[in-house]
Amino acid sequence: MRACRSAVFALSAFAFAVSSASAQDTQPIEITPYVGMGTPGASPVGTFVTFPVTSSLSLETDVAYRRGEGDRHALSSNLSLLYFLPAIGQARPYVAGGVGIAEYGTPVFGVSGLPIGTQERLGFTVNTGGGFKVPVSATMDLRTDARWFKTIGQQGGEQFRVAQGLSFDVKKR
Repeated sequence: MRACRSAVFALSAFAFAVSSASAQDTQPIEITPYVGMGTPGASPVGTFVTFPVTSSLSLETDVAYRRGEGDRHALSSNLSLLYFLPAIGQARPYVAGGVGIAEYGTPVFGVSGLPIGTQERLGFTVNTGGGFKVPVSATMDLRTDARWFKTIGQQGGEQFRVAQGLSFDVKKR
């Protein structure tokens, strides 16, 4: 539990420092609802919220939902850095990496040795990947994101997801 509090504190301090440093940037904050597909355990729906730091670096939060083990409603949340590469035509490719937490279920076994239920757990995750954005209008982009996720812990699992969404500009600072 102490490690969990330390990680949350570190992520919060980092997010505060990045948001303070970007206060003079005029790029918009973006919200991207997405649908995805991938390996079993990958979240099929969620939302990215992207906060620009510089013209090539952004801080992003991701909240996702999936139907988990034992019919659990499993949520996950990640904090990632996006580094935008030089544009290729209209497309802006990027690489991403980050950390987060995710809910998952572990089987509970009865006296007979057969599973009788699922116990809900939280695990730390790391992610890496990339994608690209293509402008649709002045305030909207089509975004494709591919990520690999690894849950650290007893039941550490790996997932791969490709997500597609529309990014909407919500606020210019």
